[in-house]
Amino acid sequence: VALRIRPLSPQEHLNGETECVTQLPGVPQIVIGADRAFTFDHVFASEVGQEQMYDDSIKPLVTQFLQGYNATVLAYGQTGSGKTFSMGTGLTQTEAEAQGVVPQAISEIWSHLEKRAQGGLTYSIDVSFLELYNEDLIDLLNPRAAVGSRGPTIREDSRGNMVLVGVERMAAQKQSDILEYLHQGALSRTTASTDMNRTSSRSHAIFTIHLRQQDRRSSTLYSNGDAAGENVGMDGGPSIVSKIHFVDLAGSERIKRTGAAGDRAKEGISINAGLLALGNVISALGSVTGGDRSARRTPHVPYRDSKLTRLLQDSLGGNSQTLMLACISPSSKNSPESLNTIRYANRARNIRNRVAVNFDKNSSAELSILKTEVARLRGELSKHKLQRRQSAAALSDSSDSAVLVREVEQLRQRNTDLVQRLNIAQRRVMELENDRDALREQVAGMGGSVHSTPGLSAGQLPAEESAASTRPNSLFAESDVLSRSNVLETIDRELAEQASRHENQIGSVRRHYESKLELVQETLGIVQKERDVALQRLANAGTPVSARTPSNASSQPGSRAMGIEVQPAGTPTRLRIPSRAGKAL
Repeated sequence: VALRIRPLSPQEHLNGETECVTQLPGVPQIVIGADRAFTFDHVFASEVGQEQMYDDSIKPLVTQFLQGYNATVLAYGQTGSGKTFSMGTGLTQTEAEAQGVVPQAISEIWSHLEKRAQGGLTYSIDVSFLELYNEDLIDLLNPRAAVGSRGPTIREDSRGNMVLVGVERMAAQKQSDILEYLHQGALSRTTASTDMNRTSSRSHAIFTIHLRQQDRRSSTLYSNGDAAGENVGMDGGPSIVSKIHFVDLAGSERIKRTGAAGDRAKEGISINAGLLALGNVISALGSVTGGDRSARRTPHVPYRDSKLTRLLQDSLGGNSQTLMLACISPSSKNSPESLNTIRYANRARNIRNRVAVNFDKNSSAELSILKTEVARLRGELSKHKLQRRQSAAALSDSSDSAVLVREVEQLRQRNTDLVQRLNIAQRRVMELENDRDALREQVAGMGGSVHSTPGLSAGQLPAEESAASTRPNSLFAESDVLSRSNVLETIDRELAEQASRHENQIGSVRRHYESKLELVQETLGIVQKERDVALQRLANAGTPVSARTPSNASSQPGSRAMGIEVQPAGTPTRLRIPSRAGKAL
């Protein structure tokens, strides 16, 4: 926001009016009245000329416009405060020193483009000039077209930008063409004389320059897909489109002071109504972007209350760098109106716009970039969908397969226990067999010693002693042999019984596993049938089967496609069976 203070007019000097606005030295701050101080980005006193005001406030905005940003210069103030003079849209400014913002901006824009054109830049400039009179839009470059027609209308495109339909945009080939269009529109603009201004503007005027730039130095080669390498052309590189609005608002006025009557009074009412709607929009935007965190909800911005606010919607709260040039009169007689203008501009300082370079969406380079981005996003989307389907299938099978995994682990543990018990029984059998062989050898040795006693024969003894001594020994030997043979027979029977029990246990385990295997095979058949039915349903529904079947399903039919994972040979078998098969098992 910039504030400009005009000097006192000769009539105000004759009336003896004094200045009520004071600028503090060295800072962009003014004091109106006795103690009301306001600070702005720029403050221009009455002695500051047109060129200095342009260099300090408008030139940085024009530079941003040439870099591809949208820009707006908005002149606001009381009637007779010097808005049209500052903007340079009047008919009386012929001297170079008195040229306003618009002629100086046109000169700088054209000189800058001419210099860049020598380095490979191509550009085109279109100009439009509109007038908003009594809430009716009039094309100042083609005023006769409004006779008998609706005139220009305001539309909103798909990206939310304001578009004017029915406005003629004139192409400019040189700098003088733009100045000629500016002069032509100023001649057609509605003005009238009031008590406060002899050439008072009775309408809001918007002069717009549209610029399209394309840098040939960033061109790239492209081919139409010819394998021989023919038909290769040059892509013109990205195009940048930007626009700058120069808005000369009609001054706010009091009918009592202007002495307006009839049509002039109607015009004043319409002007004040548009400026009131503009002030409401500025207040709403200032409360949104000015850091008012106490508000629980975002206030409504009343853009549709007036055509003026609809025209300036992009400039006030959209993609545009905007400068408000508030013009005031230093006369003490106009101090209430000057204070209102200062407060109006102070609210506008709270607005913060987000701006970006405007690339042409229809340029070939931009289209190729967007197509590549769309293809990449589509690939990521399809990959994400496939991962979601796989994760959903895994989650549905996890609850059923967990039960089967626990049962398999229990069977494996039981198998290990039975093998360990079998090994212990086999070792026990071997020990018993060794004991049996040892007992047999011992019995055989004892039988030989009984029949052949060394050192004395039966014939050398007396007959009675021989008969008496021989009878007990023979009885003892026979009973001993019988007892040991009975032990051996008992051991043999126990060994045979243990071997039979172990064989029965092994047979029962074998039969158990065989029954389990048959049940699993039967379950696999059921799952195979369910899978075929599900695949047929998916095929009838139009869903591609390849999206539901893992990549290795062709190499292992009936395994992972049915939810059952089969490990390679030599590793323990891991089964994953769906819920219905798990309940059957």
